[in-house]
Amino acid sequence: MTGYFSVWRIQECLPGRAFRRIGVSVLVVITMATFTALPAQATTIPLGDASNYAILYTGLGGTQLAITSVTVNGNVGVGNNGTVQFTGPGTITGNVDFSAGNTGQFHNTNSSNIGPTSVAYNQANVTADLASLSFLNASLGAATNQTGLAIVPGGQTINENAGALDTINGITYRVFNVTSVNDTKGNLITIKGDGSGDPVIFNLTHPASFNGYVALNGLTADQVLWNFVGSNITTTVNTGGLAWQGIVLAPGGGMTIIDSVLDGHYYGGGDSRDMEIISSDAINTANVIPVPEPSTVLLLGFGFGGIGLIARKFSRNLK
Repeated sequence: MTGYFSVWRIQECLPGRAFRRIGVSVLVVITMATFTALPAQATTIPLGDASNYAILYTGLGGTQLAITSVTVNGNVGVGNNGTVQFTGPGTITGNVDFSAGNTGQFHNTNSSNIGPTSVAYNQANVTADLASLSFLNASLGAATNQTGLAIVPGGQTINENAGALDTINGITYRVFNVTSVNDTKGNLITIKGDGSGDPVIFNLTHPASFNGYVALNGLTADQVLWNFVGSNITTTVNTGGLAWQGIVLAPGGGMTIIDSVLDGHYYGGGDSRDMEIISSDAINTANVIPVPEPSTVLLLGFGFGGIGLIARKFSRNLK
């Protein structure tokens, strides 16, 4: 409030017109400072209705989604005529939706399991969501501009602004082409945002096994996509109980997550292969909405408070 008292003292020494000019300048400075401090609007990966699912499984050829001794915090969707084997004890906090009619696809074989909330069949949105994700996978995989990246032992920091800029379907991304993966348990991969609010894509066109863990700095899980492009590509995440953050999308190959915490979404499992989510995993649906830092909120409050005080003083001067 010291600044406001100083303004009032200036008024005592100046004619009303001069004070109003100073007041307008202060008003402009406060407004500019307030809105300059606000963070860039973040753009998330365009998942559409699929964002309502923690897991989406293609289920080609009657293959199986195995959920074994894990916690799924979100909904599960299964396409085609895929089945679900829910063993445990485990937990599914959301629904399990099948695109096909009920022919006995859901199997809950442990009386200690918790959930799901419901099991539904003939869910056309599951088919639509899987088709949309396949299109997204191919579109982002064909990015014109990509920066080569090797995941190496010992941990590393990946700066978002090192990725190539590319605009795909109206959205600007930073895109990396992951040429090799050679991390080990305990390795930390830090992905550092650049403040632009642009999402980050990691394209892979080969099988990969991730054993390190991932931390995001200045990004949310719904802004980072691990995009496995092509068929016959197996994807494994096994962090030894540590966190992996982001969306994993592999519609053309087998997918396995073991003893890991995934803060994000797990989509794919094509090529007529089973999907395995096993051994003390936890999958937490992302859908994280970035919020301003507390200091920014405080500045915003002071800014509008100052505008209000100055406006009130002006009105008195004009009388």
